[in-house]
Amino acid sequence: ETKYFFEETSLVARPAISFQECKDRFFKRLDHLGIKVNKVTEEEFCYIPMGGALPVRDQRIFGFGGSAVMVHPSTGYSLCRCLMGATDAARAIQKELATEKPNIERAVASAYHALWSPDNIRQRNFATFGGEFLMKQDVVGLRGFFDGFFRLPLEQWGGFLAGWPGLAYNEAHETWLRRIAFGVNFIVKLPPQVALDMAASIVQYSLSTTQLMQSVTPFFGEPYSYEYDRNMDRIGDVPVKMEARRMMSESEVVPEVPIMFEDENRPAKSTAEKKAAVEAPAVEVAEDGTVEETVFE
Repeated sequence: ETKYFFEETSLVARPAISFQECKDRFFKRLDHLGIKVNKVTEEEFCYIPMGGALPVRDQRIFGFGGSAVMVHPSTGYSLCRCLMGATDAARAIQKELATEKPNIERAVASAYHALWSPDNIRQRNFATFGGEFLMKQDVVGLRGFFDGFFRLPLEQWGGFLAGWPGLAYNEAHETWLRRIAFGVNFIVKLPPQVALDMAASIVQYSLSTTQLMQSVTPFFGEPYSYEYDRNMDRIGDVPVKMEARRMMSESEVVPEVPIMFEDENRPAKSTAEKKAAVEAPAVEVAEDGTVEETVFE
């Protein structure tokens, strides 16, 4: 018995198409090609996160892979990028843990910086525009896009698909000068209508964000850095603390403190006293910039 593997995929979309729509397209395509399916032995379903915001700075949780947006924002490739990034991230964490007094915030910041240095962010921003442009294209536009793309020299289109330091041909995209050379060479190889659409998209995209111009010019500043800046565990997430204070002060429910936690030698607090303690300031910032926290009883 002959077995075949068929795959139907959506290149990139926002919002992502449903699995059912993808499956319906799949069977219509097989029917169009005159392929009759006698038996389905296994089905695979997969969503690949592409694009999206970079990880939040100054956090204690280190994400990796899709949770650290390491998926190529135009192609969906991730395995080789993760394999390359794992070593750098692990080395950064190990270096901090080997110190006399390890700091978890510094370890996480160093690991994120190993993945998303300003240079890596610039390269990602360039690829992110590519994903945004692809989402706008119809079938004719996609065919024109890929026709021009694969007319480029191997080093240029291979480097774009790599998109991560250490991968093959990535050096063709590691500087702003090489990225803009790629862009100019690419756009002149596109069909006229697709080239005009891309030029218009570049202008429109650049008016809404500086990310693209930041990746292809030496101007518009540096992308923000993940390098450790200050000891955030003393201050914490101030907006969250302020929101928690507001929610607690607005709440009419005051939980009763279990008897086992009360001091037998002092009278139990009244409801008003408990609520007053809840409403105490969570964070106090002095004029000199120092921060003090109130520990709730």
